[in-house]
Parts: sequence; structure tokens; C-alpha cells
Amino acid sequence: MEKKRITLFAYSPTEFVEKRLEGLDEVKDYMNYPVVWVNIDGMDFEGLEDLGFSRAFLHVLKRSRGPRALVLKDQLLLLIHQVYRIERGLKKERTTFLMKDNLLVTVQERQGDVFNHVREEIRNKDSILRGSGPDYLIYALLDAVIENYLPLLEEISNSVEKLESEALKRADRELLRHIQSIRRQTFFIRRAIFPLLEVFRRIRVEGAHLFGEKTRLYLEDLSSHIVEVLDLIESQREMADGLIDIYYSAISIRTNEVMRILTVVSTIFIPLTFITGLYGMNFNPRASPYNMPELNWYYGYPAVLLVMLAIAAGMIVYFRRKGWI
Repeated sequence: MEKKRITLFAYSPTEFVEKRLEGLDEVKDYMNYPVVWVNIDGMDFEGLEDLGFSRAFLHVLKRSRGPRALVLKDQLLLLIHQVYRIERGLKKERTTFLMKDNLLVTVQERQGDVFNHVREEIRNKDSILRGSGPDYLIYALLDAVIENYLPLLEEISNSVEKLESEALKRADRELLRHIQSIRRQTFFIRRAIFPLLEVFRRIRVEGAHLFGEKTRLYLEDLSSHIVEVLDLIESQREMADGLIDIYYSAISIRTNEVMRILTVVSTIFIPLTFITGLYGMNFNPRASPYNMPELNWYYGYPAVLLVMLAIAAGMIVYFRRKGWI
């Protein structure tokens, strides 16, 4: 686990403070600002109770792993998952939001997140954030989380299109491995984002009093955005399933091609095998005039070879006219 890192943003329409803190006990010095945002990098919840958050929240934080929303009077707890790319695929990270009065605390597993755009908005004195409360801030942060899924989905979509063009060219195990990897990624992202529908529903129903009228409308729009992202994920999953069908179709076509060639070759050799088998019975022509008299012909052997060649050539011409080879 990374060492805990605490950063603070405190602001009003006219004033702004950005500071690195040594401990959460310093937060009280900035509580006179209309909005105070404390971000903790490192899953350390020590000191949150001293900021006034319910002990029940801390109990949930220590025991709960999945996304959820909990409202206790004037306090809000959100647990959600973010997904980001690593070298070998995708990784899921838990992000915690705690809101009380003018204070918003976010707790993340590691340094580096998707909130840089929000930070830039806070630094801009003319931004909407500077004139809004903590309810709009938590909306902006949640919106950044949802928006972060779009580049991942676009990357997956590009991979699907690339594999689709390759599927009929090379149906090998490497291609199948890539297709299966894409399917796993779409399922992984869906498992992370689907629970947010219930989380946002509970916010709107149980925590409506914590949000202003405009922010509630923004949250409604964000819920619709989640549905759109889920539809996009479902579309990509279906495309990945379609790639599986294309892969097996290509395998079937290639197998049929091989079987057709083998069938043609076998068919050509059937009469040739019959002829060679017939003359391999070793009947003695001296014992009877009916015992293969052509074995004593001067040109008997070349004649049989020419007959066999003519049969093979005739069958090849016939198969070509039929379009079988």
C-alpha cells in the first residue's frame, strides 16, 4: 500500500487554497471556506471520525468491498469502483466519497486519478465550481469517473474493428486469445459500472436533501449517461461475440477447403488405384490366353501409364469446370 498523501482544496467564489497536509487535524483550519475538498491517496480512514463523520460510515468502509451508497441524516457515503489500464489489462480501484456540510473527503487507493480536470476548474475563479457547493463538487467528480470509461471503451472498440478485419484473414489461436481478452475486458468494465445505477438511485431517493435542485438534475443526467455507457458496453460485447462467430466460420471455411482438396485428390486416385491394383494380381498370362495378355505387349506398360494419365487429366478438367478446384 502506498504512503498516505493528503491534499486540500478550500475555496469560495473569490478565494482559493490548495495545500498538501501532514494530517487530517489540519483540515479544521480551513472549515470557514464554503467548500473544502480533502483527497487522501492511500486507503487510510484514520482520523475521519474526528472530522465529524459517523462511526457507522467507518464500519462500512472497513467491511464493504462493492459499490454502495449510504445516507445518514446530513452525511453521505459513496463507494464506487474506477477502472484503469495497466500493462497486462485492466485493474479496478475503489474510490470513497464522504460528504458532510461543506466538507467532501475522497479516499483513493493510489496516487494518480481522473480528477485533474476538476482541479483545474477549481483553480479557475470564473468556473461554475467556484460558485457552487460541495454537492456540485461531488457531481463533478462522479462525472469525471464516468467520463474516464469512454477512452477505455473507445480503445476496445478500435481493437474490435481491427480484429474484425483480421478474423477472415488469419483464424489462429492468437486471434482467439485477443478476442477472449476483449470479452473479458467488457465484462470487467460492466461489473464495475453497472452497480452505479443503484448507487445513483439511492442518492436521488434517500439523499435528495443533500443536493440542490440544479445538482439533482445533473445527477439525473449522469444516471442517463451511465445507461448510455452500459449500452455501449453491451454493443461491444455483442461485437466481440460476433468475432467469435466469425472466427469459427473462418475455421470452418478453412477446414472445408482442406477437405475439398483432399476429396478431389482421393477421387482422382480411386480409378488409378483400381488400375494399379488390377495389374498387381500377378496372373500368369502363359497359363491362359485370358490372363492379362497385354502384359506381354511391347508397349503395354507405357499404354497403361498413358491411360492413367488421361483419366487423371480428364477428372481434373471436369472438376475445374464444375468449380470444385
